[in-house]
Amino acid sequence: MMTEEGMVKRTMGTKAWVVTRRSDMCESCSSHGACQVLGGGKEMEVEALNEVQARPGDQVLLTLEDQSLVKLSFLVYLFPILALIAGAAIGQKVAPILGTNPELTSFGIASLCFGLAFVLVRIKDKKLERTGAVIPKVSRIIKEG
Repeated sequence: MMTEEGMVKRTMGTKAWVVTRRSDMCESCSSHGACQVLGGGKEMEVEALNEVQARPGDQVLLTLEDQSLVKLSFLVYLFPILALIAGAAIGQKVAPILGTNPELTSFGIASLCFGLAFVLVRIKDKKLERTGAVIPKVSRIIKEG
């Protein structure tokens, strides 16, 4: 489980915006798009689920499940490459049946599968965002403000 400490800047409903210090883990995090870098790049504002009802000024602990990071890494990095390879293999097998150039058919189907993979990644990303599976959570209040 990835954890980070921060200060709640504001809240709205079930969400909190937490200011944290940028760490080395930020570079490899799959959810870095949910963060906003503030002045000079040292501090970041992270949108998180506020499960513990933290208020502005509270020092809190943010958590993100490792399993979410592994799933996102596979989805973003490996899935499109696997789709590209599968498309190329399918193109090689289909070309003799269609009577076309195997290299061009392989390239065309590989490109189509690669593009389709990105569309599927985008759809899955929206679904994960709605369920809150990839959004950090405020797990506890360290010090009340």
